[in-house]
Amino acid sequence: MLFYVQYFQTSQWQKHQQQKQREYRARRNADPEKREIYLRSDCTEIIGGVDVTPHSLPYMALLEGNDGQTQKRCGGILIHQQWVLTSAHCPHMKVLLGVHAIDKEENDTRQFRKVKSNVPHPCYDNISTVNDIMLLKLDKKIKISKAVNVLPLPDSVDDVPAGTVCSVSGWGSIKNNAKAMSNVLKSANVTVIDRWKCNSPEYYNMDPIITYKMLCAGSVGKTREDSCQGDSGGPLVCGGKLRGVVSNGSKCGIKTKPGVYTMVSKYLDWIKKTIRK
Repeated sequence: MLFYVQYFQTSQWQKHQQQKQREYRARRNADPEKREIYLRSDCTEIIGGVDVTPHSLPYMALLEGNDGQTQKRCGGILIHQQWVLTSAHCPHMKVLLGVHAIDKEENDTRQFRKVKSNVPHPCYDNISTVNDIMLLKLDKKIKISKAVNVLPLPDSVDDVPAGTVCSVSGWGSIKNNAKAMSNVLKSANVTVIDRWKCNSPEYYNMDPIITYKMLCAGSVGKTREDSCQGDSGGPLVCGGKLRGVVSNGSKCGIKTKPGVYTMVSKYLDWIKKTIRK
């Protein structure tokens, strides 16, 4: 009986999710401008963060590119000598490693690589932002140094419990304004929030839907720490382990609109299979 009830509840939940997803897609397709509010590649900054010690996060990759109209900036995570993990909505970027202050030359630490191939997740949906994860194959391997090194993939597929304090890093905006981008690498502490709470009317009201393949994390105290514009693709690190990739959200630094992250452990098989090819 217990199994049946759980199955029924799960089935009903999935049907409800699917219906909300259809409504959500219809709203966003009807209003193209609204889509930009949700995609936090252009709304992903470190709100309330602090400057990190130079090169203390050697796995951080700075991704820069131009879509023909505006300059784009994303973060990335070096997970292999020839592979960077980022968000699927950060394509056509050049990759810089060993960066701390963008406006400085840092010739002794920086390594530049061209992207040989962009490999977004095959089921990525740029409307719902489901499966917002991508691998970038570099044109050649990086050289391991004190300023450039890999961050291992998680060895566990366990969920990240609500209440877990994690850190998010990037060169994104430092205010809720895309023009106020950070020159130096910043980091902020955020707290994982229960998915049911994130999907509740008080928070996202399932718009967008926070699925079991996503994490929701933000500020729960008096501070306004969050990710925002320019941080998409950057890492969510919990207990020293890579657990998420900055994906999307609504505005920045608002407690009821926390950051949404793609949960890395749900994609380990795809990541490992892609790298082995």
